[in-house]
Parts: sequence; C-alpha cells; structure tokens
Amino acid sequence: MAEFSRKFLMDHGVPEDQVDAIMAARNQTMNDTLSGYVAKADVQAQIDAAVAAVPKPEPIDPKTTPEYMALAQERDMLRTIGGDEFQIVKPKFREQIFGMLDRSEKAPEIKDQLTGLREKWEEMFIPEKSEEPKNTPQFSKQPGHPGTNPESAEDQLVKQISAQW
Repeated sequence: MAEFSRKFLMDHGVPEDQVDAIMAARNQTMNDTLSGYVAKADVQAQIDAAVAAVPKPEPIDPKTTPEYMALAQERDMLRTIGGDEFQIVKPKFREQIFGMLDRSEKAPEIKDQLTGLREKWEEMFIPEKSEEPKNTPQFSKQPGHPGTNPESAEDQLVKQISAQW
C-alpha cells in the first residue's frame, strides 16, 4: 500500500498549495479518529474488572437434579421389571405391579411382595402351570386341502351370528 505523503501527492500532479490543504485535512481526520480509540491495555483492564465483579455460581451436583432423579428411577424400574422375579407378571402389567411395590429400606423382598400382590391381583400374573394337562376338546376341520372341505353346521351358525352383529 502506498504511503499517503506530500511527495506522493506532488508526484501525481497536485499543486503545492493544495497539497498543504489536503495534508492538513488528513492530519485533522487522523487526530479525530485516533481520539476515539482506547488502548488495548485499558480495555483488558475493564474486561478483567467486569469478569471479577460477576459472582461465580456454586457447582451443581448433577445427581441431585430432578431430571437425574427421574432418570435413575426409570432405570431402576426397567432393571427390576426385567429381572427374574418379574417373569411371573404378565408383560403388560409389569409397570403397574412395580408401582405397587414398597421400595423403602425396611420393605420386604420383591419376591415376598409379588406373592402378596398375586393373591390380590391374580389376573395380572401368569397362571401357575398345573401338573396334569386338562382334557379339553379340540375343534378343527377335517384334514384336506384348504377350501375343499364342506362347510359344517357349526361354521354356518357362526356366520349367521356374525352377520347379525
């Protein structure tokens, strides 16, 4: 970048009396511009003072926040209902049964609580397997290719009842 000086102006054909006026205007503009600047050391001192004036927040233990507590409770629930003790509960009722458990320190073990809940809410638990198989009749169509068997009287009755609904 070329330096803006008297020699530069005269080399470009500016008359000497106009060079004085141009240089005076330039010096005035430079003084006005520089008076608006602040030294970097002064600005840094102001920044340091402002940072020191702001109180530092106390460190937060993330384990005490409500969000963490909710997440920890959900994690504990998922671990518990996925455990061996909860295999006797029907899958769609596991969260409800977990909500019914007493999880305090002096509470009985989960197995004991589940046994008590099974007596009250039998329909939420998988039935215990009996030793003897039940002798229930199995209704089925006669063997053959699909669609080749004649329609039974039962099938006609089911269609008739279904049509009324």
